[in-house]
Amino acid sequence: MQIPRIQISQQYTKIGLSTTEGKLSIEQPKAELNLQQDDTKVSMETEKSSLEIDSTRAWSALGSSKLIEMRDLIAQSAFDISMQNIAEIAQNGDRMMEITNHSNAFADIARQNAFKDRPVQVTAEPSYDNVDIQYAPSVIHTTVQDGKITFDPELNSPRIQYEAGKLEAYVTQKNAISFSVVGGNWDASI
Repeated sequence: MQIPRIQISQQYTKIGLSTTEGKLSIEQPKAELNLQQDDTKVSMETEKSSLEIDSTRAWSALGSSKLIEMRDLIAQSAFDISMQNIAEIAQNGDRMMEITNHSNAFADIARQNAFKDRPVQVTAEPSYDNVDIQYAPSVIHTTVQDGKITFDPELNSPRIQYEAGKLEAYVTQKNAISFSVVGGNWDASI
């Protein structure tokens, strides 16, 4: 006798997945610096140098002085000569008063005065240092005005684009259970 059996068949669910990838794009535009620079200003002022050459004494020593200077030289020379003459007259008076001296003072004084040269000086005294030179160097005044830098940056935000990905799940095979009786026939009667 064959006993019937119960046969169970089971079918599992099969799931399929479909994906679409997400996309992320990031762009960063450069920042704009907006720099502005004012020029540095330099101003210079120069005082002229001066050179003064005074050759009056050199020309006077050569006898080519101005009339006023020549007049002053002659007056000074005449004054000096008159002072020398006063001194000589006083000396000669002292010589003539000396009776004890057995020399002929009057004849000696007459001989000296006869051949005496009394030059009047119309030129200045020659010297290596008769030309006066004065030099004042130039002076430079410098003024610097600093330039300025203006900095005004504009920051640009990043551009972000995101496309979300998709995940789709679907059933490719449904689950199922089936029962069936396999085997002999069984008649049972009571």
